[in-house]
Amino acid sequence: MTGNTPTHDNRIARRSVLASIGLGTAALAGCTSDSSSDPANNSTNSTDSGLASGESDVFLDVAMEDDELEIELADDASVEFINLVDPNGELYDQQRLESSETRTSFEILGRSDDFVTGDYELVALSGDEQIDTATVTLEAECRITDVLWAAKNPDMEWDTDLPHWDEYAAVVIENTGTIPSLLTELEWAGAPVARLQSKESQSYYHEKRLPPGETTVYSKRQVYRTENAFNSLDCSELETESMTVTAVVQIGSDPSYTQQIKYDGDGSCELSIEDDPHERTAGGGES
Repeated sequence: MTGNTPTHDNRIARRSVLASIGLGTAALAGCTSDSSSDPANNSTNSTDSGLASGESDVFLDVAMEDDELEIELADDASVEFINLVDPNGELYDQQRLESSETRTSFEILGRSDDFVTGDYELVALSGDEQIDTATVTLEAECRITDVLWAAKNPDMEWDTDLPHWDEYAAVVIENTGTIPSLLTELEWAGAPVARLQSKESQSYYHEKRLPPGETTVYSKRQVYRTENAFNSLDCSELETESMTVTAVVQIGSDPSYTQQIKYDGDGSCELSIEDDPHERTAGGGES
């Protein structure tokens, strides 16, 4: 294959907040997320990325739970509103708290509008009076680190009950940010299956959570397929050709990875993966 590129006191005025984001939870300084993998997601939690904020008497916990940023306040905080202000200084969202409430949340994943990554400011208000602020870094930066062909990697978690399962592909995506992103689509430009259909590319929709760390995504169809019931590729007309997979993600830039595939054979195609200088990007397109 080508190798492309808490324990905490009740009041936290004495220390900064460091929330470590993983599959679903984050902790304050002094704790890290569970680094064990989740077999169902094929994901590994990250233990060294997180949300950083300044010292605060009001904000006790800042954590990602599923698709939302969860906020926990001190019991004695008299907070009526919490504003979440984006890196451009615009109000991203506002939550109102009842008199006894100490928890609220903001939806991060799943909103239809674009999410701007960077430093966000949490602002606690009592009426028009600003009580406290905290800064949280909300970043998701994904890159594709490998594309794996089932025929050459049979020991992975392929669905071997599927016909032609050995023609499927897997994409390894690493999120080096502090919050999850969401994969919505994989586009395979120049893939054998696209060439078989006389198309430039073939896209498949996904809905896969990409937490900080590494996630393996299995293709929805046979990416390396060279024949079907209607026709087959004439590999004698092909040499070593590029295949570029682009991951369309909800938060952050769309990463791409290019793999060189050698086509051989007259009557039937024989594929092999050529070694190639690293060809990957974190922002779409080829390097």
